[in-house]
Parts: sequence; C-alpha cells; structure tokens
Amino acid sequence: MDASFLDLLMAQQEEVAEAEGGGGGIWVVADVVDGQVAPVTLEAIGAARTLADALGAYVYGVLLGDGVTDLAQPLYQAGADGVRVADHPSLASFGVEPYLKVLADLFEAEKPEVVMFGATPQGEELAPRLAQRMGGGLIEHVTAVTLDEATRTVQASVPIYGGEFFEILACPEARPQFLTIEPGAFPEPFMDPHRKGEPKTLEVEPVEPAVRVVGPAEGFEPPVVPLSQAPVIVAAGRQAGDFELVKRLAEALGAQVAGDRGARDAGWIGPDRIVDVRGVTVAPKVYIAVGIRGDTFHNAAIEGAGFILAIHPDADAPIFQVADLCIEGDPKEVVPALLEVLS
Repeated sequence: MDASFLDLLMAQQEEVAEAEGGGGGIWVVADVVDGQVAPVTLEAIGAARTLADALGAYVYGVLLGDGVTDLAQPLYQAGADGVRVADHPSLASFGVEPYLKVLADLFEAEKPEVVMFGATPQGEELAPRLAQRMGGGLIEHVTAVTLDEATRTVQASVPIYGGEFFEILACPEARPQFLTIEPGAFPEPFMDPHRKGEPKTLEVEPVEPAVRVVGPAEGFEPPVVPLSQAPVIVAAGRQAGDFELVKRLAEALGAQVAGDRGARDAGWIGPDRIVDVRGVTVAPKVYIAVGIRGDTFHNAAIEGAGFILAIHPDADAPIFQVADLCIEGDPKEVVPALLEVLS
C-alpha cells in the first residue's frame, strides 16, 4: 500500500460526533494567549480524553473571547468530541464576571462530571468561583490523574513541600469535580489533522465587569518586595572585596542585595539585609554568595534556595558544601568576568 493511498484513507475519517444535546462528560475551558490556544489547554484535553475513554464519556472544549471561533479545530484535533464557543466583543479581554456568567449558565445546563482549567491566572480566578457556585469540589495544580471507575471519581496528584512530595486528592461526593492543570505536567496530545467537528455557538449576554482597566497609575511606586520573598539575591561576605561590584552584579540580574554578618560588620548592609537564621531566612530561585564563607547560621538560612552559586577563594569554605555551583577564585576577578558575560 503506497503512501498516497494511506493518506486518502486517513482523509476519509468521519467528522467527530457528540451525544445529542451534549451534557455530562468532561469539559475543558480553554486559555487563549496571543490569538492561539494555550499549550496547557491542549495538555488538559489530552488528560480529559484518557479519563473520558475510561468513563465512556465525551470530552468538550469551551472557547471564550472575540474572534475565537476558528480556534475550535485545534481542540477537535487534540481529542475533543464537541466544542462550545462564546464569541462576543464583550469577551475580548478577560473579566471575571463576563466569563463567569457564560460558564455558569453553560454548566448549569450541561451538568458536567469534570471541569478542567489550566492552572493559569484565568483558571485560578474562575475555577474556585464556579466550584463554590455549583457546590462542586476543587483540586488545584494537578500534575497527574487516575480514576476510580466504580465511583467515577478523579484522583489527582498535587505537589507539596516545593514539589519534593506529591499528595493524592479526590472529591468523592462533590460534583462537578473541578481541576486546574499545572502547565507542562501532562504531555501534549497527538494533533490529528484529519479530526474535525462543527462547534456550537453560545448566546452571550453582556455583563459589565466589576473591575476595569482605565489606564496606568501616575505617581505610584509599588512596594519593595521583602528580602525573604525576593526571587533572586546577590549576597556579599568579607571576602567579596569590592562591594560596588556586588551591587553591579545584583543590578544586572534584577536581584536584591544582601550579605552575611561579615558584610554587616564591614558597613555594607543594614541589619535587615543579613541572611542568617537570626536575621532573615530566604528561599529565592537563585542565590549568589560572593565572598561568603558560610557559617552554620548562614547556610541554614538559605536551605530553601532553588539554586546556589558560591564564589570564594578558599576551596574549604563551608558554603561550597551547600552550593549547586562552586567557583574557587577571587571575587574581584570572578565578578567582573560575570558582568562582562551578562552585558
């Protein structure tokens, strides 16, 4: 059988059909970003397809926005059996009340078993409100799903303790079951270009959002992020040498400046900038220790850091025992080299 004949057979696949009148099933509310269906939505449809096949149920996608009707086909290709589209100028930008009105009316009529959102700002606004309004259960930031087929209950894994462990949660009685899916946790499904369907259009009753964007605020200075919540920190110790270099490195990285007690004794930082279990305990995504030897109190205060880069001239410095990347060298030579790379 040659390739052209195989392509012809594939092209003759039937159009996707759904149950008359819809209802029940597993529903996925799409995120639309820059005029395209967000990857997390396709990942959620893939997960929904697996659950629906085990339940003997249908998968439905929901699109909301202005000019989004043409985005229905990717949902079919990812595995949806039906798509509902709310295409209206009042939905051009996300607003809680207009979106909530459309979805609440739809789900009250369709009685879904499971509703999935992306764990995105939109999903985190809508999912809890719909769960509360409909008397359903909600599990957020789901990274894996299994099914108790006897009770038709979804068992969802969620990360705890910074992702070091996972907990399995379920809503055995509350219906619908609402889930928010962590982006990237599920594989993107195979996109079948021959799978297609005809979306159904929803009537939209415009609702005025309670919050509107009227323009940029003038003369407003956002509050400074506390050191304990800073995502990136560059901290200095006695062996940093030139504190101005440390500040330049922090500025290049958009980081906050801190230090150990040696930096405080040198007059470089104030007491509120001391990283120490007796001062401030931190958990940044990136922590750069410049010239910090790393005593017990300091190293205990940075245990929650995602990645630690340590620069110190002494290979036996205790900071190297807790760092992810160690550079043995004079900070006055290493930091300028880093600045040159960053520039």
